[in-house]
Parts: sequence; C-alpha cells; structure tokens
Amino acid sequence: MAAWSCDLKRPVCSRCTRFPKECKYDLNLVTHRPIRARQDVNGQVDLSVSQSLNPLAHQPTINLSPFLSSKESQFFMHIFSTETAPRLFPAAPEIFLQRIIASSLETPHLLYALLASACSHHSRLVKDTGPDSRVSCLKFTNLSISSLRSTLYNTNATLTAETVTSAMALCTNDVCNGNMQTWRTHLGGVMRLLAAFLDSQGTLRIADPYVQCLVKWFTTMDVLAGLSGLSTSNIQGPENGLLNRIGDQDSMHVDDICGYSLKLAPLLAKLSNLVQRQSQSGLELRELMEESRSLENDIRSLVDCRVSDIGDHIELQSTHLAFVYSALLHLHRRVQMLPGNHHLVKSDIKNIVHAVEQMSSLSSANILILWPMFSAGCETNDTKEREFIHKRMGDMQNLGMAILQDWD
Repeated sequence: MAAWSCDLKRPVCSRCTRFPKECKYDLNLVTHRPIRARQDVNGQVDLSVSQSLNPLAHQPTINLSPFLSSKESQFFMHIFSTETAPRLFPAAPEIFLQRIIASSLETPHLLYALLASACSHHSRLVKDTGPDSRVSCLKFTNLSISSLRSTLYNTNATLTAETVTSAMALCTNDVCNGNMQTWRTHLGGVMRLLAAFLDSQGTLRIADPYVQCLVKWFTTMDVLAGLSGLSTSNIQGPENGLLNRIGDQDSMHVDDICGYSLKLAPLLAKLSNLVQRQSQSGLELRELMEESRSLENDIRSLVDCRVSDIGDHIELQSTHLAFVYSALLHLHRRVQMLPGNHHLVKSDIKNIVHAVEQMSSLSSANILILWPMFSAGCETNDTKEREFIHKRMGDMQNLGMAILQDWD
C-alpha cells in the first residue's frame, strides 16, 4: 500500500501504511462538545474540540470515559470516529457525528453499540473472519443490548435520543453484517422507540437537527425494508408518517443522510406497497395500473432535485438520480411487469449506470447506493453493465460496507 501523507485534518486510516496492525493513537475526549479527529505525523490520533461549533463552550473537561478503559475499546472508538462513521454517513452534517461520539462517552449502551459497529466494520476491512473477531463483536453487542434493556426497564428512566440512537446503531449493524432476518425483527422495535421518543417531545414538529437526522436515518432503513419485501406499517404515509415530524420533507434538495430527496421517501414506500399488492391474487389490475402510472409521474418529477448549497457533496446529485431510476426500474419490472428487454427497463438501467459513473469509485458516497447497484445488477444482461456494477460493488466491499451478491 502506498504511503500517505497526513494532512492533520481528516485522517483516512485505511490509506495509511500503519493501518490496521501498527496504528498508534491516543484519545483525549471532551463530553458534550463537537469532536474532530486529528492525526499527527507520528500517527498519534486524538479527538479534539471544534470551538466554532460548540454551543456549550463552558462545559468542563473530564477524564476519559471509564467505559473506554481497555486498549481494545479505545482502538475501536478510534476506528469508529475515523473509518466507520464516515462510511455509514458519508455526507452527514459533521455536528451529527460529533454528537453521537460525544454523547456515547456518558451512555454505555450507545458506546457499546458504536464499538460493536466499529468492530464489525474493522473485521470486514481487514477480512478477519476468525473467532477472536467474532467474539469481540458479540461481546460489545451483548453489552449494548444488556445496558439498553436495563435502561428501558427502569421505570424512572426518561427515553432519550441516545437510547434511540443505540437501537438504530445495532439495527444498522445487522444490515451491514447481512443479518437480514435479525434486522427485520429489530426494525419494528426501533420504530416504536423512535415514535415514542418523538411523542415525548410534546411538539408537532421537531426542531432539533440531531433528532431530525435520527428520523432520516430511520427512514433509510425503513424504505430499504419495504423495498426488500418486508411488510411496512405505513409509517411513511402522508398523514401519520414520521417524516411529517420534521420540517424539510417537502424540500426539493437532496438529503445528506438519505442520499435522495425526502420527497422520494413516501413514493418509495408507496412503490413497495404496490409490489406487495401485485403479488396477490384477485385484485383489480386496472386500478393497480392507474396507481402505478400516477406514481411513475410523481417519481419522474423528482429528477431535477438539487444539491444544497451547504457543503461540498456534489456527488449526492448522482446518488439521488440512482435512486430515482432504480425506483422506476422497480416499478416497471415488479408492478407493471414489463419484460427485461423492454426499452423502458433498459433505459432505467442505463440511467442508473450513468448516474453512478459520475461518481468516483473511491468516494464514500457509493455506500449510499447499494440498493440501486444491486437492483441494476439483478436486471441487466449486458456484459459491460454487469462488469461495471460488479467492480463498483467490489470497490464498496473494499471499504468494508458491501456484501457481494449472486445476481444470476
């Protein structure tokens, strides 16, 4: 691996000659403050405070969290902050990731959930499938679940954003590890926790940016569940959907958590509902086709969604388009039942591939488009398209975030 000169601002550990077996690091954490990872020329890493973003500048500095007393836990916190978090949320607002890390230092179930996620990610990065790695991942997972249950069973405990975040982190780790059945089971529990937490806030609209990110994080999981065939609970509906609790669900901008416009989320939920209805017998096909054509027009209307002026994630334009055309592909093949050689189906696949071609193969934003890539790969018979998709999925696997599938 070629040597990489650290810029002291944003270390990318997997590009460093020391990673992962010769990493040297030190942690210096301050609670309740935005945290930024830094690495010096000797490979030392600390998580330092960004004062310009600090809303609680007078909070006292405390010693390292007692839950990070072991070298193993310190190492995996380092991995989470520098590798895992940027992979899970490649375009997320920095303050969102900073708060997750800072709040975990005082919340055992959240800390252990993050360590489990980092441990799993690290094992995929270095292709370590040995028993020691599995034991470590299970240890952190069990510690998180045990602490989370204890918190939930405490009748005097108040449901917090950190509690919801812990459940979401565990559920997301199920997806990353390919534990789809476990993920589907846990997703319902996450939904109930999030809904109860939002209800406890006492306001119709949620203004806290961090909580808004939690809602959008859940949305990405819920939409994926619906599109993969899991029966949904209409939680993305126009009247009672969780997205209605945040203020930007009607924005024509591409969202930096989901990777597509939030206006597309309820359309994807409606699409999964139509697919389920198509697979059942005795339904009026004329009505179904009318609904599908109306949905198709709604989806196409979102092609021109814009990337926000805030930030430099121009590749989100491509991730959004990949989702739009994947939704059309899903609609044409699974609802309208068009044959694979139909010109609309071929056009959908070409548009997905074209959108992805605009993105660098090394960009973490590729993580956002696993479903579009898999959808196109399942449908195309074109050799060049299949080779391109397989290579791009392989690039994502090298980032420790994709599991290659058999499309045949």
